[in-house]
Amino acid sequence: MIMKSAWNLVGMALWLLLIIYFAYIIHDMRARRLRLIVTEKKSFTWHNFWISFGELVVFLLFLWGMAYSTFFLDVKKMDQSRITTSYAYKPLIIRYRADQSDYVMVRTGNGRKPIQNYTYYVDGGKYLVNSTNATIVYGKSNLNVQAETYKWNKEWLDHLDTRYQHAWVATVTTTYKKNLFNGIGLHAGRQADRFSLIRIPDKSFMYVVGD
Repeated sequence: MIMKSAWNLVGMALWLLLIIYFAYIIHDMRARRLRLIVTEKKSFTWHNFWISFGELVVFLLFLWGMAYSTFFLDVKKMDQSRITTSYAYKPLIIRYRADQSDYVMVRTGNGRKPIQNYTYYVDGGKYLVNSTNATIVYGKSNLNVQAETYKWNKEWLDHLDTRYQHAWVATVTTTYKKNLFNGIGLHAGRQADRFSLIRIPDKSFMYVVGD
C-alpha cells in the first residue's frame, strides 16, 4: 500500500491502539475473574461486571468511530474543506473502421447486476471506465440524470460542444486533503471519487459489442 500522506500514520496508530486495547480488555477481564475466585471465592460480582461492561462500551465506541472514518465516509456528504475537486477536459479521438466509425465502445458485462464497460481514446492514450463511475450522453443535452449529481460548469460544457463538435470527455476527481482529520480514516492524499462524462454527437458514434 502506497503511503499518500504521513497523516495516515495517525490512523494506523489509532487502529494499533484499538487492537492493543482489545487485547488488554481480554487480559483484564480474565485477571479480575481469577482474582475474584482466589480472594472472594466468587466468579461473578456486579462490581466486576460493570467494570467489564464499561471497558467493552469504550472499545465498541472507539471501534465504531474508526470503522466509520475508515470505511463508511460518504464523500458527497463531507465538509468541502476536507476535499479538493479537480476537472479535466479532453476531446475524443474517433476510431475509424470499415463499417462504422465510433468514439466509444460499449461492452456489457455478465452477472446478476451487469455493468457496462466503456472504452474511448483521447490524445495520450486509451481509457477503460465502467458505468459505476462514468456515463455516456448524446443528443441535444450534454448532461443526463447521472451526470447532474456532480457540479459542472454548464457554460463550459456548452463551450466544449462547440469547440469539439459534441465529442469530448470531462472527468471530475475528488481527493482527500492531507490533514489530521483525513489521516484518522487513512484517507489523507487518496482519491475519494472519480467520474467521467463521455459526450458523443449521437448514438451512431457508440459501438456496442454484440450488436
